[in-house]
Amino acid sequence: MTERNAAPAPVRVVRLLRVLEGREAEFVESYQDVLERAVRSPGHLREQLCRSLDDPGQWLLTSEWESFEAIKRWRTDPDHAALVGPMNACLHDDRWTGVFEIVPEDPGARKPRQG
Repeated sequence: MTERNAAPAPVRVVRLLRVLEGREAEFVESYQDVLERAVRSPGHLREQLCRSLDDPGQWLLTSEWESFEAIKRWRTDPDHAALVGPMNACLHDDRWTGVFEIVPEDPGARKPRQG
């Protein structure tokens, strides 16, 4: 989707997770440990953890990175598996992860709200 010679497009990682019942506090604590390291990782832009109001066992974790290469560096860091292990131990196996290129907004396509 990105043009050659253009700056790399930012990406968003989306993880849909199901936390084991009774392990919610442990999950959040281990997520905070991962987050502390992620924010120091080159190319990390932002991160958000959300819990479903309709189904409290379901969680959504999103992170934004400067490029696909930045997220690949984070995922292949030798310490990554050990770092995310305690967090993943709190999860059911039915989790899903996707990496998406963020399409730039066209400011001209936005119309001002009226009223």
